[in-house]
Amino acid sequence: AAAVLFIPVFLLSAYLFIQQGQGNVRTLAVRTNPGVVSAFDLPDGSKVWLNAGSSLKYPTQFNDKQRVVSMQGEAYFEVESDKEHPFIVKTKQLTVEATGTAFNVNAYTSDNVTAVTLVKGKVAVTLDKKKTISLSPGEKIDYNLATSLYNVNKTNTYKWCSWKDGILIFRDDPLEYVFKRLGQTYNVEFILKDAELGKYSYKATFEGESLNEILRLLEMSAPIRCKEVSNRNTNNEKFEKQRIEVSRIVRK
Repeated sequence: AAAVLFIPVFLLSAYLFIQQGQGNVRTLAVRTNPGVVSAFDLPDGSKVWLNAGSSLKYPTQFNDKQRVVSMQGEAYFEVESDKEHPFIVKTKQLTVEATGTAFNVNAYTSDNVTAVTLVKGKVAVTLDKKKTISLSPGEKIDYNLATSLYNVNKTNTYKWCSWKDGILIFRDDPLEYVFKRLGQTYNVEFILKDAELGKYSYKATFEGESLNEILRLLEMSAPIRCKEVSNRNTNNEKFEKQRIEVSRIVRK
């Protein structure tokens, strides 16, 4: 089943600055709210796209040896080339070291798998401060935190980076993954009434649709029915999660 809808849309780039004192160099923390992608430049000219529900910390001025940032959630980096000053991205699970390159890091704390996708250049990915793996363009590493196992595979990199352009691409992915991705983007918890639904193979490209529009398209193209099962306080500044119950329907 496929649901493809292309609607040009200007993706909002709103973000929150939080400044903290750290000697003579301040640390800036950028956090994105659900449904918002933030794009900004770092002090060295490198560019960052920060996905919904993510955060990035970086100094107002990099030191004379390394360019270090830390993050959780998902971010896409276009790093300014500087072989003398490596660019390092730290997550709770792994570290990515680059000089001049473009790559995506998916490291949501709620996930069991952390992934790095390399678009161009080279990066070295260190897992739990122990093993280091070098990636080539077009490769993606998935690191399972529960088992400490990893896989490196060739991939269509744009599928994993398209979110920065306001596009979600699914290509024969199980609905379980589709709902996880939508949940991260829109701050939604999906509850599957039938576990087998999670294995249903789904193909779709969403560009600029609201959550309600996506749910309607899902219902049109997959044997499911979506129903909201929680009453949210729209004035809640903590962005309480919407809960969607997904049940199977039998088409005649």
